[in-house]
Amino acid sequence: MKIRFRLTLWYFSITLFILLLFSLGIYLSMQRVLFRSLDQDLTEIADVVEQSYNDSLATFDILQLDSEKTDPFLDYYLVIYNRKKEVIFRSALAEQISLEVPFSAPGDPERATLKIFLRHPIPRLHPGKKGEIAFRAINRELRYQGKRLGWITVARPIEQLEESQHRLLQILFVAILIVVALIGASGYLLTRKALAPVDVIARRANQISHSNLNRRIEGVSPGDELGTLAETLNNLLERLERAFQSQQRFMADAAHELKTPLSVLRAHWEEELNNPELSLPMKEKLARDVETISRLTHLINNLLLLSRTEQIRENFDFSEVRLDEVLDEVVADAAILAEMKEQRLVSEHQESVTLRGDRSRLYQLFFNIVDNAIKYTQPGGEVSIRLRRIGGEAVVEIRDNGPGIPSEDLPHIFERFYRVKKDRARQTGGSGLGLSICQLIARVHNGKIEVESQPGQGSLFRVRLPLEEGEKQAAKS
Repeated sequence: MKIRFRLTLWYFSITLFILLLFSLGIYLSMQRVLFRSLDQDLTEIADVVEQSYNDSLATFDILQLDSEKTDPFLDYYLVIYNRKKEVIFRSALAEQISLEVPFSAPGDPERATLKIFLRHPIPRLHPGKKGEIAFRAINRELRYQGKRLGWITVARPIEQLEESQHRLLQILFVAILIVVALIGASGYLLTRKALAPVDVIARRANQISHSNLNRRIEGVSPGDELGTLAETLNNLLERLERAFQSQQRFMADAAHELKTPLSVLRAHWEEELNNPELSLPMKEKLARDVETISRLTHLINNLLLLSRTEQIRENFDFSEVRLDEVLDEVVADAAILAEMKEQRLVSEHQESVTLRGDRSRLYQLFFNIVDNAIKYTQPGGEVSIRLRRIGGEAVVEIRDNGPGIPSEDLPHIFERFYRVKKDRARQTGGSGLGLSICQLIARVHNGKIEVESQPGQGSLFRVRLPLEEGEKQAAKS
């Protein structure tokens, strides 16, 4: 998962958690306020009843109603007990239902929320779908001049309070959904904007390779952490550039230093081969040494080419090249090598293909691949070369029916000095630079090399090179 999505998810999760806590706090606080208000109303009813006590008549005056007065407790469940906890008064609602509210301790009112099931409809009560209705009730002592008179239970249905809570819950739910959507969108946008410099750093870092190590990552604010990261990467690139230049200088200097004495030795020993005083075994030994020096000279020339990566195009001589003619030369020269191993070398191209390139380097590219195919194909095998025009490209396919390349080696075959089955490579005399040179030549020609291979089924090297505009139009037509 990308870091921007992780940061957005963390921001979203933390903010959502805080929002849920805040909403829960609002809901519980509102519930507490509503219940406190209802308890205060019930307490006031109990106080009114207590204050209406008539000591001379031992009755509560407020309970003495005549036909002209409206019952003040019509909406309340009201039960009064004497000191023996016997019921001495019930309101109209208390005559129809019964609430089991515990008696309170002295000076400590008992509060309770109760639910009952209504077996039959009662006026002014609105039960829920299951026929249940909730009441908020209190039970407290009744006293007159410090003397206990009894207890009173006052209750009231709380369907309106529950409805208010339900509406509040709906409002909070809708608000949470809206806020969550806004948080998610704004979090993603903010994270994307904050991490935009990371995309800049990654894009510009991907554009830097061994051929342009002098480039630096720019356009990032130097005053923050990402600016510090860009500066650190620039310092790393600077050190890499110095190390790479030092390596190139070493390779070029070493190659130059070795090239001259090897040329002198080869010339001297080739001259000695014409010395009639030397015995035949000695001449054979010198001939083998000359061959070894030739291989070393070839290796040095390859190292020189690879060491000139920065100015590589300056070492190429570009002109119009008939690619089919180049392949004909490769086939003619490689045919001798194939015959020595009793192999068939097949060439297939029925049309001329012209492109802009360096003829000698293109010859080197294809000869190296064909030479490898011949080296690693068993005697009696076959190597085929096929040239086609596909779209705006010239495609050369070189196929063999050799042992193939293991899948774990395929990603590394173009690395310098990397050799598949190194013991066999030593027997064939490979240096591990041939395919690196081929890839370099293809890249300088704005082309590429593709490889398909499976163990036991041979290998296919496909070289793609761009055509000139005229050739592209011909290929399209």
